[in-house]
Amino acid sequence: MNPARGGWFIGLTLFLALVLAAIHLPQEWPEWLGWMRPQWTAVVVFFWVLHFPNRFGLIWAWVLGVLLDVLQADPLGLNALSLATITYVTWKLYERLRMYTVVQQCGVVFLLTAAAELFRLLVHALWLDREISFLFITGALMSALIWPPVEALLLQLSSQFRVDERG
Repeated sequence: MNPARGGWFIGLTLFLALVLAAIHLPQEWPEWLGWMRPQWTAVVVFFWVLHFPNRFGLIWAWVLGVLLDVLQADPLGLNALSLATITYVTWKLYERLRMYTVVQQCGVVFLLTAAAELFRLLVHALWLDREISFLFITGALMSALIWPPVEALLLQLSSQFRVDERG
C-alpha cells in the first residue's frame, strides 16, 4: 500500500460522492426535498484540498466536475468550473482554514456551496430557461451541516488507510 499512499481511497471517496450526487429522489416525494440535498462532491473536494492539498488539485477537480456534468446532464463545464473554483479558493486559504473552528469551517462550506449553486442556477436560467428558486440556500445549508461528520469520518479513515500528504 505504500507506493499508492492511499490514492485509491481518495478515488473511492470521490466515486462515492459522485454516486450520492447522481441518486435521484423518488417521484412521490415533495420537490422541496430535492433542494435540501447537500453538494456531496463539493464537500468531499473541500476536505481533500483542506487536509491534503498536495494530493488533490485543479485538474482532478475539473475532471470530477466534468463527470458530474455528464451524470447530471448539466452543460459541460458547469460543475467543473464550480469545483475548480472551490478547489482554488480552498487551496489558496487552506493554512488559514485549518486554524478555523468547525463552526467557521461550516460557514466557509456554506459560502462556497451557495456560490456554486447560485452560479449553477444562473446558468440554468440563462441557457436552459428555467426558473430561479432561492431554495438553493437549503442545499448549501445542508452541505454546511454535514461538514463536521464528513470531516471526522474522512480524517479517521484517511489515517487508518494511511493516506500520505505527499502525492
